[in-house]
Amino acid sequence: MADARIPERYLLDKRVLRLSHEARSSLFMATTWSMSNRTDGRVERADLALIPTFSAPCVPELIAQGLWAPDGDEGWLIVDYARDQTSREEFEVLENARRREREKKRRQRARSDSMYPGTIPGDGPGGQHRQGKSKARQEQGQDEGEAVDQRTGVVTEWPTAVPGRPGESVELSPGVWSEAS
Repeated sequence: MADARIPERYLLDKRVLRLSHEARSSLFMATTWSMSNRTDGRVERADLALIPTFSAPCVPELIAQGLWAPDGDEGWLIVDYARDQTSREEFEVLENARRREREKKRRQRARSDSMYPGTIPGDGPGGQHRQGKSKARQEQGQDEGEAVDQRTGVVTEWPTAVPGRPGESVELSPGVWSEAS
């Protein structure tokens, strides 16, 4: 997809400022039409009816202001088109580069899939993309006591570490750090 450009300098360009509203609109629409049809600024007489809202009686005004130039008996050239717009040749180069990049990415994905069968794009080499608690940690009983907001996955309460062996209670002597300190 490409977009036609209406140059900022048109805000001060006497040629554009002297145009009637209808001729200015026709200039902009012809430029956009030419871009989308890759005509490199050439507008043929038969094309005028295809350009939305174009007013054919404005052609002499566009020529008089030096914005269009006759190009043979059956057409005109938008004078500043080559300076302001992307040419058909440049589009072809860009499209070929995008096509090559798509093919390169496709080959990379195919190579990655063959190296790690059964993986899902975005997964790591093991094919398991961890989100939240892993099954192994859940099975081992780890992470118990963590309060997790089910909607956001954010841990809201962290378990308290207590010195000693698992399941063994430890009494703290006065002056020794405790949760309350």
